[in-house]
Amino acid sequence: MKKVSLLIIFLLGLPVFCLAQQLTVGKITASTTRMSPQTLTRHFPLRPGDNFDAELFDKAQDDLHRLRVFKKLSFSTSPSAENKVDIHIDAEDGSYIFPMAFLSGGSKNAAGVSLAAGNLFKQGESSFFFVGGSTDGFSAAAGAVLADNSLSIHYSKLNFDQRFYSHYWSNTYGVFSTTDDEKEYASALLGSVHTKKESVSLIYTRRFNRILRAFVKPQYIYYSYGKEGFDGGLHNQIQAGLRWTDDIRPGANMGALSGYGLTDKTKSLQDLPRARSGYMAEVAYSAGGSWTGSDYTLSKLQAEAAWILETKSRHLFVLEAKAADAFKASFSDEIFSTDLLSGAGRYDRHIRGSRGAGTAATWIYYILRNKTGLLSLAPFYEIAYVYTDGAYRPHSGAGATLTYKLWRFPLPIGINYTHNLQDGSNQIGFVVGGTF
Repeated sequence: MKKVSLLIIFLLGLPVFCLAQQLTVGKITASTTRMSPQTLTRHFPLRPGDNFDAELFDKAQDDLHRLRVFKKLSFSTSPSAENKVDIHIDAEDGSYIFPMAFLSGGSKNAAGVSLAAGNLFKQGESSFFFVGGSTDGFSAAAGAVLADNSLSIHYSKLNFDQRFYSHYWSNTYGVFSTTDDEKEYASALLGSVHTKKESVSLIYTRRFNRILRAFVKPQYIYYSYGKEGFDGGLHNQIQAGLRWTDDIRPGANMGALSGYGLTDKTKSLQDLPRARSGYMAEVAYSAGGSWTGSDYTLSKLQAEAAWILETKSRHLFVLEAKAADAFKASFSDEIFSTDLLSGAGRYDRHIRGSRGAGTAATWIYYILRNKTGLLSLAPFYEIAYVYTDGAYRPHSGAGATLTYKLWRFPLPIGINYTHNLQDGSNQIGFVVGGTF
């Protein structure tokens, strides 16, 4: 009986013992160059009283590095009373303005200029401006991110031929991506229509904590078709959604040319003590009708998710899934198969329909990692099914992207190869941050 009593007393004491050992965040202090210490600590995800452990502390450091406005950034901890840990941040922050321009020949004669800036107002903010165009249209955008809020405005005007082929294919289009495929697929061409599209969108995003964000996106959209029988007119709509993210994939660093944002370079070149994972999930609903000034009714639900595994050697495996259902949508607001793919592949045609789903897998293997840059090879496979004309139609592709990213240049440069597994077509294109 005494042994049983002693065992019960011991078990009852375990939660008390464990609770007493839980560390919490104490004081958070900072020393800075331009921004105030209070501004810096507001950008740091941890707060006094939060639970403290090595993993959370490491992620909080990564979040601060991703502001990309520091030349030096270091963290130190010291124990304090009552199981608290004080954190001190030593930062050398600066500001940058980075202009960039591109020009390409060929049939599109594309050109554009952009301007990125960071920490000009000593708030850790970032902003951008872009304007560009081609023979198919014109595009402009501007935006800013400050603390937990971001706001951007986008404008585009398109003037292109929309072509329809057998087996439910149609050409892809965009200011820089409308394809000239009429000769390659001439035998399968069923018809075409000259199309004009003008759109203005405003996107506001609010971050509630380090993983949860909400966004709203009102849009003005106008279509004009060169033939009757299409849904020309206003397609104004509003989209709202939620995004959960603990993404560990590297992003762009627009301050790199000025020497900012490289504070985690040494850490990024080191192997991890063990593999780690991240994720992203998003759900969005779009609606339109007379109440938005639209000539057509729209009701569309979209969802996507990604799971990322980073190995000890920093290679990445990314698994993605997307789904969309246009419950009420006219021709111009239907879903495209390329919207359900990962974006790793490049295609000159896609399939449109009322609903669909897709999935993709990408393996990002770093051939070279050194103090100059990163050379990676990323093979991928992706597939989507779109419901049209009473059945689900597949669109799948496989290929690889070879890119090199200099630490002192913000965007990766490389080449992409994509093989369309449905029609057998092959696409080879240059990659500079995005696609050209």
